[in-house]
Amino acid sequence: MNPAAPAPYAVELVALTKRYASGSAAVDGIDLRIAQGSYCCLLGPSGCGKSTTLRMIAGHESVTSGDILLENRNITRQPAAARGTAMMFQSFALFPHLTALDNVAFSLKMKGVARAERQRRAQDLLERVAMGHLSARKPGELSGGQQQRVALARALITEPRVLLLDEPLSALDPFLRIQMRAELRRWQKELGLTFIHVTHSQEEAMALADAMVVMNNGVIEQHGAPHEVYNRPASEFVARFMGGHNVLRLSAGGKVAVRNDHMRIQPLAADAGGGDGITGTVTDVEYQGTYVLLGVDALDAGGSTSVSVMVPEAAFDSRPFALAEPVHLSWAAAHAHPLSAAPA
Repeated sequence: MNPAAPAPYAVELVALTKRYASGSAAVDGIDLRIAQGSYCCLLGPSGCGKSTTLRMIAGHESVTSGDILLENRNITRQPAAARGTAMMFQSFALFPHLTALDNVAFSLKMKGVARAERQRRAQDLLERVAMGHLSARKPGELSGGQQQRVALARALITEPRVLLLDEPLSALDPFLRIQMRAELRRWQKELGLTFIHVTHSQEEAMALADAMVVMNNGVIEQHGAPHEVYNRPASEFVARFMGGHNVLRLSAGGKVAVRNDHMRIQPLAADAGGGDGITGTVTDVEYQGTYVLLGVDALDAGGSTSVSVMVPEAAFDSRPFALAEPVHLSWAAAHAHPLSAAPA
């Protein structure tokens, strides 16, 4: 008896490239496999290629070279409507003159589905995203979070295999953003769909993703689970972009990343407690509630460098540090993660 064939990836990108007329590459030969039913976040600074990658998957941006596969089906040259994907835009792009119900039903109307059937299906989806009671309202009569739910229902009515989300939370206020990302995660699990979500927020990606893809200058710097990417950054760029890390140069050569909550700080005269160490001067003291964040101008093997140290509130209360105070910084060897050298 032959073993069952493994399930195909939801999306596979093979040497995917986008070059503009100038010759510059927005996306430069990336390879990526996204598992079925996963929540994948494309993450990186502005201009890194994440939104261009999403638009190429959606069919809204042409591909210079390479391939896009959806469940082993090559969709690279197919029109957007035939791909089996749906896109949820940052602006929601709802028609202001249509009700929530008619916005959701619009794509079915374009396909010639009878009015009663399309409205039934649209109402069912609005009920599913807790918007059924507001189906007669127009977008201008809805809050930002309510508009997002309508936009989600409109994307889902096409029954996509993969839902693409282009910074869907960036237009919301901070409190609503946290609330809505929890709802996105819940909907993704309940629907069992693959979500590919573009964001520039490290916090948002870590809260939502099964898999994070960190991009920079059109290439993938690192791909993995949030815990892996945060705790074992592959490069100096990833360590600095993810935040919460210090990049330190060692006397033995090379660089390491040490999380700021893994740094040990003591007065310069005190015993540092073993391990590698550097000296510095406190330049900043920020109270953050449960912890105090100290900025230190330190000297590592490469010279002057800025270091941040997270000190629990109780520890700082028992031994506060003052501005301009000389200190000794150290860390356990197990907490120093070697970084790969930057490409030439």
